[in-house]
Amino acid sequence: MIAVSREHRLARKSSIGLEDLYGETLMMVKRGDSGVNDFIRNDLEKNHPQIHIEDTPQFYDLSVFNRCAETGNVLLTIECWQEVHPGLVSIPVNWDYSIPYGLLYSLNAPDDVKRFVDEAAKLAGKEM
Repeated sequence: MIAVSREHRLARKSSIGLEDLYGETLMMVKRGDSGVNDFIRNDLEKNHPQIHIEDTPQFYDLSVFNRCAETGNVLLTIECWQEVHPGLVSIPVNWDYSIPYGLLYSLNAPDDVKRFVDEAAKLAGKEM
């Protein structure tokens, strides 16, 4: 997904394509911080040079979301952050990129945490 300010030209779209980002500045973590993001960046630089890329810190904090809202830039984001900033709207992008995520827990986790992880794995169709 991407996030844009509520006043951005793309803000009212229900979804966008890569061509909609041509001429825009896409904010994303700098090269070397994430293998998945490096793949996305490399593909965009090679196949969509009309999209300008601006580096952000490895971990998005309020200053990154504020910068997006204030500059009119586009921010690479994920679905679970849709409501993270009142000045931004998130829009799905029709592309083949995805960012995996999961659960972090102690190898010596208490039984209730292990049960939760087992249930989450079942719902995701994975064996733990």
